[in-house]
Amino acid sequence: MALRLDTAVIRGEIDNTTRDNVRGRLWLVGREDPVIIDLKGNAWRDVAGCKVTFTNPKPSPQPAATGLQPKQKGQVGDITASRKVKVDREPENQEDACTDPPDEWANALYFEWFSEANGRVFIEATDFEISISAWVWEMDEAQEEAPKMSNLHSLREWLAGIIQRPEPKEDDEEEEFDDSEDAWENSLKQSDRLTDAHLEAIEKFGEEGLHDNRIAFVMGWDHMLSDSREPVDEDVEGEAWKEGQEVLPELDALENELDDQAFYDFLEESEAHPLQTLAHDFVLRLLTEIKEERSENAAESDDNTALDRFIRNSMNISGKLAGALGTHDFGGSFQTGHTLAILRRCLNWANEALAALNELMEAPDWTDRQDLLNDYRAELFAIRDGITDLRKKLREEKA
Repeated sequence: MALRLDTAVIRGEIDNTTRDNVRGRLWLVGREDPVIIDLKGNAWRDVAGCKVTFTNPKPSPQPAATGLQPKQKGQVGDITASRKVKVDREPENQEDACTDPPDEWANALYFEWFSEANGRVFIEATDFEISISAWVWEMDEAQEEAPKMSNLHSLREWLAGIIQRPEPKEDDEEEEFDDSEDAWENSLKQSDRLTDAHLEAIEKFGEEGLHDNRIAFVMGWDHMLSDSREPVDEDVEGEAWKEGQEVLPELDALENELDDQAFYDFLEESEAHPLQTLAHDFVLRLLTEIKEERSENAAESDDNTALDRFIRNSMNISGKLAGALGTHDFGGSFQTGHTLAILRRCLNWANEALAALNELMEAPDWTDRQDLLNDYRAELFAIRDGITDLRKKLREEKA
């Protein structure tokens, strides 16, 4: 995944005074020597041909800074000091705090590159103190299109490495359905990678990228690309829903046959699996009982503290069990492999949650809550044992 550096930056410089080369240095919290940057390409025209220096008025540690290699070589991404971003406005009084504040936009320093060692790395900040030198050379608007397109190709190539698309099948090659646990696990991993890549693209381009071709292009969805969008006739669009009414005459008859009692009978039959209920109740309990601790943790959290990992993995288990065990036929002939693969993942999340919980039990801040943490530990063990037992049962039935 991309490395974001902003709070860890103490100060830095970006030098694009030489065409087709961006050099720079970054001083980061926790590192004695600056990170040296040497990239191929050019910045956007607002800072192309310039040297940009910046200082962070409130630097603070950031885990991403520790994993950055000391010498960064690669390709430039988008580099500009005029990227428009939404910023949160602090409420001026109690009345403002009770209403949704209007959107506020600010110029952000955006420094992105594709590192040979670390992949995509970027800095985005609106509160840095920035100084821009005079232009040594200038780029016009038409010339700017070339680096922007090159940057899109760099992002597309990087995301392709995340997605790892399988080789396409030959036209005459038939693919048999495989309900094995390993086949479903491979399918789930492919889905995870695709989701991760899509989230990276949305993070980069925001909501605006959903309404143009940029996200489709960097994701490799060439079939979704279009040079223009045809206008929609509002009158036709407004009547379009009626066209389906003629082809579904049986729908009205079906609605007449179903009365309220039949509907409620169906709901009563759809009882949750005991393991699903156990995981759901566990998550509700921990979110309720450690609400205050979660709020305190969120202020300085990097989403990777022991408490973050404990909650996140527990919620993963609950959510996936609800999806996998939420149907009567979850162990049916065409779903057993899928259910086993989901349960394997839940088992891994349970182990990760227990590891995070053990860290909490050793933390000084949780010394006075050992009884509660021991209760959580017992419940997690019960959930893990339930997952193991269900996997064993499904394997025996499948055999």
